[in-house]
Amino acid sequence: MKPYPSVGEFVHSLLQTKQLNFYNPVESENPFVSIISSFFNQHQYLEEAYQCVINQTFQNFEWIIVDDCSTDPESIECLKLLPERSAKIKIYHHESNRGPSAGRNTAISKASGKHLFFMDLDDLIALTYIEKCVLFLESHPDFSLVNSYSVGFQAQEYWWEFGFDKPIRFIEQNWVTGRLLYRKTDFELLGGYDEQLRCYEDWERWLRAFTSGQKGWTIPEYLDCYRRTQSGLLETSRKNTPEDKQTAELVRSRYQPLFAQNLVEEETYLVRRPCFEWSLRQVELKIENQIARSPGSRRLLCFFPWLTVGGADRFNLDLLTLLSEQGYDITIVTTMKSDHPWYRYFYALTPDIFHLPNILSDEYWLAATRYLIESRRIDLVLISNAYAAYYLLPLLRSEFPQVAFVDYIHTKDMGWRGSGFPRISCQSSQFLDAQVVSSQDLAQFYWTLNPETKKKTQVCYTNIDVNQWTFDPEQRREIRQSLKIAEDAIVLLFPARIEPQKRPLFLVEIIKELVQRSQPVVLVSLGTGRFMVDYQTQIQALGLESTFHLLPPASPEQMQGFYSAADILLLPSEYEGVSLSIYEAMAMSLPVVASDVGGQRELVIPGTGYLIAKGGSDAQEAHSYVEVLVELIQSPELRKAIGTAARQRVAQAFSLEIMRDRMEAIFTEALEQRRSQPQPAIDPHFAEEILTLGLEYLNKERECSESEQRRQQLEQELYRELSDLRWEKKLVEDRKLAMESSKFWKIRTAWIDLKRKLGLADED
Repeated sequence: MKPYPSVGEFVHSLLQTKQLNFYNPVESENPFVSIISSFFNQHQYLEEAYQCVINQTFQNFEWIIVDDCSTDPESIECLKLLPERSAKIKIYHHESNRGPSAGRNTAISKASGKHLFFMDLDDLIALTYIEKCVLFLESHPDFSLVNSYSVGFQAQEYWWEFGFDKPIRFIEQNWVTGRLLYRKTDFELLGGYDEQLRCYEDWERWLRAFTSGQKGWTIPEYLDCYRRTQSGLLETSRKNTPEDKQTAELVRSRYQPLFAQNLVEEETYLVRRPCFEWSLRQVELKIENQIARSPGSRRLLCFFPWLTVGGADRFNLDLLTLLSEQGYDITIVTTMKSDHPWYRYFYALTPDIFHLPNILSDEYWLAATRYLIESRRIDLVLISNAYAAYYLLPLLRSEFPQVAFVDYIHTKDMGWRGSGFPRISCQSSQFLDAQVVSSQDLAQFYWTLNPETKKKTQVCYTNIDVNQWTFDPEQRREIRQSLKIAEDAIVLLFPARIEPQKRPLFLVEIIKELVQRSQPVVLVSLGTGRFMVDYQTQIQALGLESTFHLLPPASPEQMQGFYSAADILLLPSEYEGVSLSIYEAMAMSLPVVASDVGGQRELVIPGTGYLIAKGGSDAQEAHSYVEVLVELIQSPELRKAIGTAARQRVAQAFSLEIMRDRMEAIFTEALEQRRSQPQPAIDPHFAEEILTLGLEYLNKERECSESEQRRQQLEQELYRELSDLRWEKKLVEDRKLAMESSKFWKIRTAWIDLKRKLGLADED
């Protein structure tokens, strides 16, 4: 998944990101990274490149720029001023123009860093790029160089996901751009760039590395922006002039025999899973990097599982937005493999985001967290639904007694790990300074699990900004028209993941009964998940395809339109804390019909919505939903009265300002207690054993998750094929001809086999 809707928006966000105060003006005596740049008449882009480099989250660098005999007076003057702006920058000059290879080689000869980072001065990099590359190389000593996904921008725009993971392809063409980090000792083993090459010099250098046994890795994040200009070197090389073709053939001829001899073994370029053969406490990242800190600010490190669609993530986003406005400097760590579809919303608050699975093996997670706390001088750590963080917690508490640790839990799941996050939070209570929950109901559950948590449990509702959620008649009209929904139809909205927690199959039973009662309803479903195939199959089996609109999750900007288009929110969940969708719907003056679970009755009181008790048979419960829904469907006056009362309820008691003040008070109290309370006694050996077992468990869980994702993908593909074949059968009058179709029998056999493996009944 791309992090932004377009390359242009991505590049704009990179340039406009709120500049946290990362820049440390102090020149390092022993720079860890030497940034290598060759410059020739590029002043029009120099300022943007300067801002990207000088504000890197990794500040222990020197920047060596070689002026390759520029002729433009303005370029010469702009370059001359750079050392006055930062003592980290050193300028050297060529007496004649010798090309970018020679410029880089000269800069390398002056470099003193452990690693070399190559940066062209008309390009851009994300503010965390160098730091992520450093973390990767320092935690993978068998790799020599690392880069990231990139984008092309300006004259051409594209997303580029090719990288070093497929080195065998490089004999065909160069698959990466030149902004990357190279271990200096490994670079020097093979010599510098070929100064005889005026193009393809990067390509030749990577081929030399591969055929010499050096390994490269590409971080699966877009951190590198390559400026495409009509006069650029790559653009010129793609004109396929005779000279360019001759150079390309020369490069290939040098290394083709080595590739033919299979000296480049692709499987050796994989990052292996950890084996935990040594003490995790002794695993270190010996990296010095002190970034600046804003006077009077607080630095917050957040552990989240991912940056994706969901109520917990919406709360995280709202909370960080408020804290950022209050002067908090924020660092985010994610612990689960994900496409992070909400990445751009969090990036607008802080560029200081680290997806640990993308850059580090598990055995380095403790060392990396230790490094982040030290380099940023973190005051407070917030854990929100990130299971791995609890395994790190005892050792972090032992090593950082001055840091406050707080967690926030939204709900309990009695079918997962003995209630899920509440269980591990209660077990970790001695290491936490405050335990924040989303409802009084959940607080009571904590006290049942561990009575000692009464001293630390605090309730903070997730809340919402009612001013952001207002009815828009134009959006209502546009969405209904796009979905071909009649204006007099009653739209029931189900904005939820298609997972067991949200009971999508039970939802279908409710709609079936409404349709049988001839109610004019349409169900708009926003979400995907593990139950998607079963959900689709049941809808189809009951002939409800025309009643359901199955859509992917909506972005925060789109949700206002869907609430405007809807008439009732329907959410028959198995369990919840307090669903954020209910907050949003109530703010939008939508009547809510939801399950009476968790702390939802603390928000939805009589007159502001309907909560349906769980219990008894599904048929009885579905009937209870239907009775309430029919009353609302048939009475627009009742819908309006309920919606008006719901909005007033949220505005008066559940505003974001209340949530902000509550969380700030909790954080302040946690920091004060950290200074006054004694440090808990922690056995580091036992804490390390817990961490080792936890990481081993997460590895197994990750493998199962990847297997489950592959199974779901296959199931979805088979479902689509089967749906197509069912439609084909309807079009074929001769049933015998349809049943003899080889394609039909092939897919039907695969489908039945899959259903049996999943323990589900066969179907015709």
